[in-house]
Amino acid sequence: MNFLFVCTHPIQNLIPLFVELNNKKMINFKVLYWEKMNKEYFDTLFNQTINFNIETLSGYNFDYLYENKNNNKDVVKFSNQILVTLKLIKYLFTNKSEVVLVYGYYFPHIILLLFSKILGKRTIIRSVSYNLGSRNIIKKIFRKIYYSFANLFIDEFWSIGKLNTDFYLNFGAKEKNIKIIPSSQITKEFVFKDEHDFFTIKEKFINKYPQIKNKKIILYAGKFLKKKRPMFLLDSFVQAKIKNDWILLLVGGGGFHNQDVIEYLKNKNPHNIFFLGFKDLKEILILYDLSEIIVLPSDYGETNGNVLHESSQFNCSCIVSDRVGAYPEIISDNRGLVFEASKKNELINNLELLTNDDNLRDKQKSNNLEFSKKIKPTYAADKIIDILSSYES
Repeated sequence: MNFLFVCTHPIQNLIPLFVELNNKKMINFKVLYWEKMNKEYFDTLFNQTINFNIETLSGYNFDYLYENKNNNKDVVKFSNQILVTLKLIKYLFTNKSEVVLVYGYYFPHIILLLFSKILGKRTIIRSVSYNLGSRNIIKKIFRKIYYSFANLFIDEFWSIGKLNTDFYLNFGAKEKNIKIIPSSQITKEFVFKDEHDFFTIKEKFINKYPQIKNKKIILYAGKFLKKKRPMFLLDSFVQAKIKNDWILLLVGGGGFHNQDVIEYLKNKNPHNIFFLGFKDLKEILILYDLSEIIVLPSDYGETNGNVLHESSQFNCSCIVSDRVGAYPEIISDNRGLVFEASKKNELINNLELLTNDDNLRDKQKSNNLEFSKKIKPTYAADKIIDILSSYES
């Protein structure tokens, strides 16, 4: 079976899954990118050149429509999407795929699905969208028309969880056509060559940052965007009554609140909050391994919350708002604490509770480790093969 996976550009957490699917003998797997991004590129939200330090274009078959891009500024601009749409249609007529999956509800993908249906191919969408948040009547009508129209050309909807499933159902998808495939994530085994490599880099990292030695770490990893609310977290952490053996580490940066965070730390000079800046994936995984708690206080617009999933393999608990896409599963699996996003006192209470209650934290960490088995690339690849095989039965 020829299986085509269409994606805007290389996305880090998808690469291990692509490698696993490429190794499956029963399918002929290929990824099609709009843009072949360079390993090192300028990220407009980080406002700097970044390199996640993993191989994103090896171990699997792929094609691309454009190449040699060193920034992500124009990938989803409307003018670029028009050109991409034309190229996708042309590619489809020369490609022998029997199954076409698109990643995200971008306009070019919808047109591609339309032509795929005309050509008799099976169509699938993988999206991490959900339908929370308040919108004016115009936006609600536009979303209803757009997504309901798009879903007419989709045979199957691959969901990552409850809110994602609800999103599909809200716009006309039939429950029988929705398949649950948990989000596949970057693993320690994929990023590091061996265990020795991991511990060597970990030791160097600890020596580089003496402030983290002998401390229990709460980690925030992400861009300093409005929807991520890093300032909300800083204010809450400062107000919380937390023992001196705990510290808050901020990793990432860039975005709307970058200067706000820097000025806050400069002026307040808190003894237990440190901003380490952008870190590549190896360093991020090491930080997960060193951390006790991952915190994600996001507002509407946060989708799956990849940091929650990536960190689960490293024995972490978590604190998240009820506007993060993965929050229902956090509650049902007892993997962390969820607070009402508009209530700062709830975040403060959760910080105090989880830093003081060792038994609760250990239980959640154990549940997270169990959950991490379901987001390994091998698990997702096997689920996908089972679904694809059912088409031929």
